[in-house]
Amino acid sequence: MEFLAPLSPVRIGDRGLSNVRVSISDKYVFIIGIGPDGGYEERLMEIGSDDARQVINNNMNYFRDILDKIDELVINIGREIGVDIKTKNTSSGDPIQYLINRLSDHDEYLRLVGNGWRRILDSIRLGRISRNLTGYDRIYVTHGGNNITLNLVAEPIEGGIIEVITYTEGKTTGIVRVRIGEDVVIKADIKSPSSLIILSQARDPCQLSEKLTNLLISVRGHVINAVNELLGIMKHYGVVP
Repeated sequence: MEFLAPLSPVRIGDRGLSNVRVSISDKYVFIIGIGPDGGYEERLMEIGSDDARQVINNNMNYFRDILDKIDELVINIGREIGVDIKTKNTSSGDPIQYLINRLSDHDEYLRLVGNGWRRILDSIRLGRISRNLTGYDRIYVTHGGNNITLNLVAEPIEGGIIEVITYTEGKTTGIVRVRIGEDVVIKADIKSPSSLIILSQARDPCQLSEKLTNLLISVRGHVINAVNELLGIMKHYGVVP
């Protein structure tokens, strides 16, 4: 799992970076931002390096608040599809190990929600379809596949079309894509939690299936509530204006 999020300005070595985006996995920390010369600069650091530790230590409260909220979102979505997720109590300690453990826990929550969503899709049998659904003005993508993609919360997809393609008549297989014009911004397996989150942001979900309408409307409520709170956290820490 990767954790992608906007970040407040950082200093790595003698270089200060602004407009920062960070990607964290159990092996690496990747930073991209605007350097003192006005151009984009990138830094790839091993998770245990001094520079990576400094970035994580300096932003630990922000990361913790963000992960608390994104865990809550997935747990609430789980309840809507009949999945009761028992949260794990990750003790504080070494900040790097704490963050890795939190991401591992979240990955497990996503797996459970994915299993529940797959059962629902298989039970309603969408059949073989190819449909374009108009999304709301802004589509927030909290998860891309099994990754946390909060960069697409800070900068949502505007004017996107949600494209649903399934390949089989029986158990559902297929993809969900969000595109602007001919450009695909993000693509996900239809059985993934990220697809459920994206589909919930279709203006008229009954175009996909009347059997999913109430569920998708409920999930969208959780998504929008979480997005508003996530943006509030980002503003509190000076990550977004």
